[in-house]
Parts: sequence; structure tokens; C-alpha cells
Amino acid sequence: MSSVSYHSVLKRSDGQGINGHSIASDEYPIAVNCTGNFATIFPFTTDNPSGRNDYYLLYMVRGKMRVTVGGRNAAAVSGSIFLIPPHTHYTYTYSGGEPLDYLWAHFTGSYAERLLSDCGLYPLPYFGTAEDGGRISGKFKRMFELFERRSPLLERRASVCMQDIILEAAECIVRRAEKIPLETSLRYIHSAYDRKLSVPELAAMENLSNSRYIALFNRYMGMPPTAYITELRMRNACELLTSTDMSVKQVGILVGYPDAHFFSKLFKKHVGTSPNEYRNKN
Repeated sequence: MSSVSYHSVLKRSDGQGINGHSIASDEYPIAVNCTGNFATIFPFTTDNPSGRNDYYLLYMVRGKMRVTVGGRNAAAVSGSIFLIPPHTHYTYTYSGGEPLDYLWAHFTGSYAERLLSDCGLYPLPYFGTAEDGGRISGKFKRMFELFERRSPLLERRASVCMQDIILEAAECIVRRAEKIPLETSLRYIHSAYDRKLSVPELAAMENLSNSRYIALFNRYMGMPPTAYITELRMRNACELLTSTDMSVKQVGILVGYPDAHFFSKLFKKHVGTSPNEYRNKN
């Protein structure tokens, strides 16, 4: 990605416009002062002894830098996330070699510190590593598109987008830290819930014993795998009953129950009414 930068213009309560380059403001819950992407192959050092007036989020796409924030040192590599609070000395150095590419945003607002705290990106300065898969980069791309269009609702849309970036960063960090060993089987369950699924089959996908798989599934999903599959089938059955004119038998087949009588009995047990009654009420 090429280097780009976008700057907002915040409106103060007195109606005067101010350049949103490094502004601390409580007028908005979250306000984006500026954002962009920086890419280079040339060595450089950035040193800001007094820091900025706003919060600074930096996300490494590729390359390596040495970062020092508030006296703490860290290596910035692909997936690294840095959150720097206002008025904090920071330095980063890129020595050249592998191309460098990072995304950045400066933001302010009355809700900024609370948002970062609620997301677990705290205390500041915060260093983390995300299991991203392009999610964070995609959120930044959306932000850039907002600034390019310069819509009348830019400030509000950018605020929502900035919160989305922070939430996505927090979730990506959690995913990497916990490494929940269920992703493969959960994806399969959702794509094949209408088929006959067994615990041994699902456990084998995660290289786990049956008992270990059931224990982990209970821990992360709040119910055993068989109950989860049934709930998924019932939710999809409810959707089909209210959004199509398919017969109860056809709906049952589509969600994994070819026996219409068994499907109706199970549906009533879980939903509280028969399939036809549910359709008529909804």
C-alpha cells in the first residue's frame, strides 16, 4: 500500500474550524483527527519528546521497527499494535531492508480512554499482537474511503469507524492470546449442520480426545456440542418457517431431520410450539 494521510476538521463550540492534526477535545465521544498509511524502504527515525495531544494507534502490516514509548522498548513486527496516550514521549526507528508498512490513526474524545479500557487495551501505553487475517486493515480501508468522499456526516461516520477499528484490534488480540482450539470444527458445524455430525468426527478435526473436546466446547460455547448443533438447527428452522412457504417436512429435511414427526416433536420441545403454530404466530 502507498503512503496516504487524511486530516479531519473539527468544529469547536464557538463555531471556529480548527485543523484536526493533534487536537485534544472532549466535545465528541470519539473524534478522528487524522489517519493514514505509511510505507517506505528508506531508513528513518521519528522522535517526539513531548508526544501528541491526542491518542495514537499504530498497526504494523509488515516490516520491523524498534519502538520506545514512555521508557518501554518493543520490537514492532507484522501484527503489532501500539496505543500511545497523549503527552507521552515516543520514538521509533526503521533501519531499512524489508519494506515497512504500517497503518495509523490519531483520535481524541471524552469516551476514548473508557473505550480503550473496556476493550482491555489498557493500561496505556499498550503493546499487543493481533491475529488479524486482514480484518484490521479492512477497517482502516473503510476509514480512508470515508475521508476520500468527505461526506457531510464524515465526523460521525469516522467516529463509528474508529471505534470499530479499536474493537476489531481488541478481538484480534484476544484471538491470538487464547488460541481457542475450536475454529475448524465450528466452521464445519455451521456449514454442515444439516448433516449427521458426531463428537468423534468434530474432535478429530481439532486433534483432541472426545472428552477434551466436549470440555472445551462447554467452556467456550456454554453448552455441549450436540446441544449447540440442535440450537443451530432450530434457529434455522424458525427462519425458514417464517420466511418461506416450505412445508414442515421440507424445513425439517433442510435442517437435518428427514423424519417430519421427529422434527415436529423436537421443535416443540425446544421452541415451545409446533412448527405450524410457530409459523402462524410469526
